[in-house]
Amino acid sequence: MEEQIEKELAFSQKCKNIDSKAKKFLTILGTSLLLLIPIGFMSGIILDRTSYRDEAVSKVAQSWAGSQTIASPTMSFSTINNKKVEDIKELELNNYETNVVIKTEIRKKGIFKVPVYTAEVSQKGDFNNKYGNLAGKQISTTIGISDSRGFVTEPSFKINGETTKVQDVVCKKELKTSAKTIPFEITYKIKGLNDIGVALGGYSNKVSVQGNWKDPEFKGDFLPTEREVTNKDFNANWSVPKIALSKDQETQSVITVSLLVPVDSYSMADRSLKYGFLLLTLTFLGYFIFEITSKEKKKVHPIQYCLLGAAILMFYLLLVSISELLTFNLAYLISALMVMGMILVYTYFVITKKKSIGFSISITALIGLLYGFFYVLLMLQDIALFAGSIGLFFIIAVIMYLTRNVNWYNEDVE
Repeated sequence: MEEQIEKELAFSQKCKNIDSKAKKFLTILGTSLLLLIPIGFMSGIILDRTSYRDEAVSKVAQSWAGSQTIASPTMSFSTINNKKVEDIKELELNNYETNVVIKTEIRKKGIFKVPVYTAEVSQKGDFNNKYGNLAGKQISTTIGISDSRGFVTEPSFKINGETTKVQDVVCKKELKTSAKTIPFEITYKIKGLNDIGVALGGYSNKVSVQGNWKDPEFKGDFLPTEREVTNKDFNANWSVPKIALSKDQETQSVITVSLLVPVDSYSMADRSLKYGFLLLTLTFLGYFIFEITSKEKKKVHPIQYCLLGAAILMFYLLLVSISELLTFNLAYLISALMVMGMILVYTYFVITKKKSIGFSISITALIGLLYGFFYVLLMLQDIALFAGSIGLFFIIAVIMYLTRNVNWYNEDVE
C-alpha cells in the first residue's frame, strides 16, 4: 500500500514538473504575444513621424518649388485666313540635347533636412521643317517645367541663329527660312527639390545631368548609359532613340534623378521593427533556458518578463527619436547600448540577485548579437531572406545544444 502511494506521489510530482515547464513556456509565449500591442503602437509612431517629415518637405516646397520635370521644347506656327486661325502646324523635334547642371543645398524645417537645388538648363537641337518656305510665319517655340514657380531666370532663346530673351515660356519670332532644319538653343535656370526629370521627344535624344550630390537615384523610363558617382558629385548621360520612346500620345518618356537623403531613418526603423517580435521571443527563450538549466533554480516572474520586454521595445522608440538628430547607424548603436546596459544591470541585480554575473553578461551579449544580426539584415536588402534563414538555423541549433541535457519530464533527475 505504501509502495503504491509512493508511486502515485512520484507520478504526481512528475506531472507537476511537466506542468511547471509547460506553463512557464506558455506564459512566455503569452507575454510575447501581449507585447505585440506596443509593437503596433511603435509602428503608429513611426508612421506619424513620417507624415510629420512629409509635411515639413511640403512646406519647403510651398515656399521654394516642388519636384521638376523639364518638358521637351515644341515649335509651331498658325495658318490664318481672314484674320482667323485655321490650323496650327507643329514641327517635329529632330536632334535634341539637354544638359542639366545641379547645385544642391540643405534647407531645414524644424529638425528635418530637405535637399533643394538650383539647376542650369541648356536645351539645344533642331526641328524638321517639312513645310518649305516659312517667310512671314510667326514661329512659336515653347518650353515648360512642371512647377513654373521654379524659374530663377528668364529663358534665353536662340532660334535659327537669332537670340531673343523673353519673359515667358513662349518665344514668338518671324523666320525667313526654307531650310529643312531649324536649329535652336535655349538656356535658363530653375529651382526645385528632391527630383528633377527630363522629358524626351526627339528622334535622337541625349541628356546629361551632373550635380554635387553623392547619393543620386536614377529612375524614370531609362537608366543612364554612362554614369559616374563619387563621394562628392555625380555625372550621368543618356542616349535614347525615337524608337524606344513611349508610343502613348498622352505620356512622354521621362528620365529622372532623385536627390533624396541617402538613408531614410523612418523606413529603416520600420523595417527594424518587423524583427521586434523575433527579438523578444529569442531573448525570452534565453531567460527560459537559464531557468531550466540553472543549478540555483532561479525563477523569472512573468512581470519581470514584461519589464524585460518593455526594455527591449524601448530600443525602437530610442532609435526613431535619436535618428532624427543623428545618423541612423549611430542612433542604432546608441539605442542598442542603452538597452543592453539596462538589461545587464537588471539581470544581475534583480533576477540573479548578484549571484551570476556570468549569465548577466551572457544574456546581454546574446541581445547584442541579435542587434548586430538584425542590423546586418537591414543593410543586406537583396539577400536579407537568405541571411536571415541561415542565421535562424544556427540560432535553433544553439538552442537545441544548450537544452541537450534537460530532462523535460523530471527536473530532479541528475
